[in-house]
Amino acid sequence: MQQGQVSYAAPLASRHEHSIELAHILRSHGQAYMQTHPTSPEQRKVIRDVTNCRTEILGGHLEACGNRCGYERVSFHSCRNRHCPKCQNLQKTRWLLERSEKLLPTSYFHVVVTLPHELNPLILKNR
Repeated sequence: MQQGQVSYAAPLASRHEHSIELAHILRSHGQAYMQTHPTSPEQRKVIRDVTNCRTEILGGHLEACGNRCGYERVSFHSCRNRHCPKCQNLQKTRWLLERSEKLLPTSYFHVVVTLPHELNPLILKNR
């Protein structure tokens, strides 16, 4: 690394020691959020799934070392919800790569359309 450059690579152990995951936030604040904000049944299901992902709530199985060293660990099952960052990150990345390969070599623009406020109830029920 040259002088003046910053390295963002951290050792694997220290990188995960202080990481905050969506599941941690939802476990701490999800119930309060749902009590103070209108949420659809689908949104509540996502919050529940992500909160329970890879915990004893979804069950798990015991993994044992094949070299007979005696090492064992419990591996909890994932929620497999498409909105879960733990479960679907690799699948999402693959999907994005496949989509980007089909893009035409041109500029793209993001267009925002404003609709009348009278349509808000309809839009909120049909996201």
